[in-house]
Amino acid sequence: MAEIPPLPEIQVKSFSTPSPVKPVLICGLPGSGYVGKLAADYLVTVFKAKKVSEFYSASFPPHVNINDEGVAVRLKGELYHAETGQGNDLLIFTADAQPSTSEGEYDLAEAVLMEAKKLKTTLVFSLAAYITGSFVKERRVFGTATSKEVLPRLSKNGVQIMKEGGISGMNGVIIGMAKLHGMEGASLLGETSGYLLDPAASHAVLESLSKILELKIDMTSIEERAKEAQQIFSQVQRMTEQNIEEARGAKDESKPGYIG
Repeated sequence: MAEIPPLPEIQVKSFSTPSPVKPVLICGLPGSGYVGKLAADYLVTVFKAKKVSEFYSASFPPHVNINDEGVAVRLKGELYHAETGQGNDLLIFTADAQPSTSEGEYDLAEAVLMEAKKLKTTLVFSLAAYITGSFVKERRVFGTATSKEVLPRLSKNGVQIMKEGGISGMNGVIIGMAKLHGMEGASLLGETSGYLLDPAASHAVLESLSKILELKIDMTSIEERAKEAQQIFSQVQRMTEQNIEEARGAKDESKPGYIG
């Protein structure tokens, strides 16, 4: 019996070959609060983006997803083209999961960047989460870029420039590798507790992206989701504070009184 050859690390399935206008690559993947993933999916929906290609990686987590028709499907990444009718078209990359190995992250980032480069992309954004561990009403957006020339575009549009730390996973890898391909890279990170799905942080990130690219985005739907999420966060915060107070009270009551 002939041996079955091993699968390549990345398989790319093409669906179309668009001709985007001054395309900007936007990468949003699953992570804390699903900040980047929700933002990327929203852009796909609001601009009615068309699928360009699918990416299959041997480094995706070892399971399949069940769709709403009851069919088991492999995990995949997807690249879309959004015609905005404005200054820049968007190439939007998202995925069911991030690769589970560092090698897989680099390989997938390379494959996505190569596809974007073919379409003459010169600027790459990753959308991600800035985890604080606490609930806040107004989400700040933090950012960094692969060159000092790009940073003013972020800061003048309300993004707080990061002065330390790092960006893990593909959100960091893809902008770092973009520089190697002659593209500029930047990352926008929405402030989030990291505990719950956070469309409010996704909304904040999209607002910043809209200002930076001078791109009009209909925010109606995600604003509604953000308000609903904020109500849930407020309830969780109140419950947490109440539990802390009750625990403190119980602790104080358990202390023995003074005996002279």
